Amino acid sequence: MLALASVLVAVLTLTRDIFDWQVDPKTPSSPEASSPPNSPGPPVDPVPPTTGPTQRATAGTGVRTHLDTLRVEAGEANLSPLPRSLDGQPGYERPVVIKCPSNAGADRQREVTYRLQRRYLDFTALVRPYFPASDDHDSTVHVYALLATRAPDDTINRTTSAELFDARMAEPKSLSASVEGADELILRVRCQMPNGYVVFANGSLKPS
Repeated sequence: MLALASVLVAVLTLTRDIFDWQVDPKTPSSPEASSPPNSPGPPVDPVPPTTGPTQRATAGTGVRTHLDTLRVEAGEANLSPLPRSLDGQPGYERPVVIKCPSNAGADRQREVTYRLQRRYLDFTALVRPYFPASDDHDSTVHVYALLATRAPDDTINRTTSAELFDARMAEPKSLSASVEGADELILRVRCQMPNGYVVFANGSLKPS
């Protein structure tokens, strides 16, 4: 009987040890030993902001408006196409051409008016006279940049912003004029000889 009791005690002890090993909370199979489901993972580097083409485009400055894209308010009949002999020649890019007056009677000057609406700061152009007749090649032209500003009572005030004298075919000259606050720009030309042209090449304005 004593031997049988000893065998039973040994079997019970072995069974308890096996059970305790299977339910040990410190074993790797225990749910408590694994990482909790809400534990933070490895740190993730933040994505740096990208600078796309739109940002680069909006950062650019210095774009000017070409004179030949502005609306003509008055004097459109005084404009002329670029003479065929000048077409395609360097130095005559984006031309605005005003015909010379006949210098007969009251026809002593020609004007072309452009609408600005106080949107620009300055105007620049290269003035290039052209006289087809060889005897007139040394003739001169005078150019004026006039500004028109509308007052609160609707009266129009005209002022001269720039003048350019004695431009010749062999001596073109640059014209620069401040147009800040002006409602209109008036280009006026006077020619020593008739039957000529005054070319404003690469005329442009700086937006305000």
